[in-house]
Amino acid sequence: MYCPHCNGELHDHDHDLGGRCVSCRLVVGPTRALEVPSGEALSSGFAANAARREDADPVEEDVAFAALRAVATQVGCNVERMRMVDYDRASREDSTLPSVAEVLSTFETWKRARTLARGPAQADASLSAEQSASG
Repeated sequence: MYCPHCNGELHDHDHDLGGRCVSCRLVVGPTRALEVPSGEALSSGFAANAARREDADPVEEDVAFAALRAVATQVGCNVERMRMVDYDRASREDSTLPSVAEVLSTFETWKRARTLARGPAQADASLSAEQSASG
């Protein structure tokens, strides 16, 4: 049995009572465990950590911006609201798009990538607000 959140193997899962994933600590109900791993993690944190472990080469910022905007349009949301799991799914289906690992290697964080992909004027204002709030 496998965790529906991180695809970790559930060692002590009881079909009648459920159990807790040792990897992500999610409480998995009796009918929620997966018989086989789903092939993609549903957690963006899990996807981000896996992408960072890949040690991918950065891509050109313009290429990443175009890819982020295209996927956001395809998903039907603003680029700053796009979820990493949506981009990850799209990049796995379309080999011309940079992977999540390449985007994270270029921008360091998913939030920064989305913010900068919005455009220079909006990104400058947003990053300045973040810096003043944190510092």
